[in-house]
Amino acid sequence: MSESLFARICKADPQRGVYVYEDFADPPVPLLYGELPARIAGCAEHFRKQGVKPGDKVLFPFETSEAVLVSFLGLLELGALPLSVKPYILSTPKQAYQGFLSRIAERHGVSLLLDVPSLKGLELPMQRVALPSSEVRAQTARLREPAPDELAFVQFSSGSTAFPKGVPITWGNLTANLRMITTQGGFSSSDRGCSWLPLYHDMGLVGGLMACVYGGCDIHISQPQNFLLDPVGWLEFMSRQRSTLAVIPNFAIDYTLKYLLDVDAEELERLDLSALRGVYLGSEPINIPNLERFTALLGARGLRRNAIWPCYGMAEAVLMVSCVGAQGWRVVTAPHGLPAISLGALLSEFEVRLRTEEGRVCGERELGEIELRGGSLAASYYADERQLRGEDGFYPTGDLGFLEGGELFITGRINDRIKINGQSYFSSDFEQAIERLPFIRPGRTVVIQAQGRVVVLAEVHSAEALERRTQSQQQVCTAILESAGVTVAPQDVLFIRYGQIQKTSSGKLQRRVMTEAYEQGRIRVATPMELRADLLRVQAQRLFYGSLFEARRRSSQWLQSGRMVLGAVLQRLRPRVWRSTRPPR
Repeated sequence: MSESLFARICKADPQRGVYVYEDFADPPVPLLYGELPARIAGCAEHFRKQGVKPGDKVLFPFETSEAVLVSFLGLLELGALPLSVKPYILSTPKQAYQGFLSRIAERHGVSLLLDVPSLKGLELPMQRVALPSSEVRAQTARLREPAPDELAFVQFSSGSTAFPKGVPITWGNLTANLRMITTQGGFSSSDRGCSWLPLYHDMGLVGGLMACVYGGCDIHISQPQNFLLDPVGWLEFMSRQRSTLAVIPNFAIDYTLKYLLDVDAEELERLDLSALRGVYLGSEPINIPNLERFTALLGARGLRRNAIWPCYGMAEAVLMVSCVGAQGWRVVTAPHGLPAISLGALLSEFEVRLRTEEGRVCGERELGEIELRGGSLAASYYADERQLRGEDGFYPTGDLGFLEGGELFITGRINDRIKINGQSYFSSDFEQAIERLPFIRPGRTVVIQAQGRVVVLAEVHSAEALERRTQSQQQVCTAILESAGVTVAPQDVLFIRYGQIQKTSSGKLQRRVMTEAYEQGRIRVATPMELRADLLRVQAQRLFYGSLFEARRRSSQWLQSGRMVLGAVLQRLRPRVWRSTRPPR
């Protein structure tokens, strides 16, 4: 049997480890592998003294910090069961977040809650469990070897079509998927990972953090908001750390590209991304034109095209199912006539088949629903007696795609399929074409099908686009026609008020929720005056969060400067002390 995560930590190079950053410019808090077993065992004892027992369920708002990260591992060592959920952030209404946690607690019978800093001021009907201090250590640091069928933790599906479902992650499945990831990627102790992804998301926890820990290499992790406030700073961070591995969603490419186009050439010249050998790209449909622009722009800064590894995975399989190898990614024309990007061959532990709507197994290049069997696939959702898999062991993923030359291509979700005259299209194809227009806000477009019509709900970032609304609507229609060959009526293109587009905690569009809102007449169309008010509100929010970020960065720099000055003064004083002698009598 393969070694567990704990066994790999104990065998890792003691001088390597996890480095936790408050922001990209800060010095990190190191969690060296040589010290981590004592920290984990001490943390387990800390929770035991608070009355937490093996098997107890603990609602776990997974913030990115040293204390929370060690707490997660400490609960695993104790044998308690963390239910990993998103932490509270200021932009989330308190009542909605309290309702979210309460609903999960009621559904799964959870009475314990990790008392992370973001919960301060929130009233929740659960017993709070305090975080350990950074001084907590155990005298003996021998970590246990969990049984393969024991539950390690519960992670949640994205919730793009329904309330997030809990996926039980057994130690056996966790170990199996980590072994698949590190084998496929050729991880070694000399690698250096880099991630800002949230740890409550499977891609951030398993792909960003645990895979590097399992591989025994350094992993540098930072806060998600640091990327949102400073995407170019993320590139500088990887350049500075000489990162070899990274894990990102497609959103990161789109978002960073928007900022890169405004960056001075001199600033870009400081980047050196030549150490990057593998950037796992997944979680959502990949915007192929933007990926091409991104790699072309950063090619001069050392980013190799074949260092981008598009991949496919899901919480139900722990994480990874397929991935492009060192040969690089390719683009082909899909059966529905639009470009599709390869997500590589399936990992050998999984078996795949594709089936048509009629249930027939698909042939080569035939569009169908992807079904999986074997590997690290869960048997069922957490606390749900219904089997995840069918009688023959296959799990219908809800994703549509095709196979070509042994490689998997995804075209979209079944629920996001739009049928026109018997031909299948996908919302993401239309959305990506629309978002190439200069007046459309990136990531703020939803295309749905309602009453048989294709309807566009989009946010714009200039009042001028609304003042010439008819022309702007026609531009959207033309973009769809030229990219997909589909005609959309201009009156079905709605430019809407900010704040109405619903996304999951992992950033996926909730198109079903948006369809219901449209059909119920709850979508508010924006006027030029209302848009100016929305823009002012967004700018105020950016100034507020940006000022917090800048103040934190400056305080960090001042503290670092102060340490350097103090160090220099002490260095000058030391020789004088050592050389001082008593005068002769």
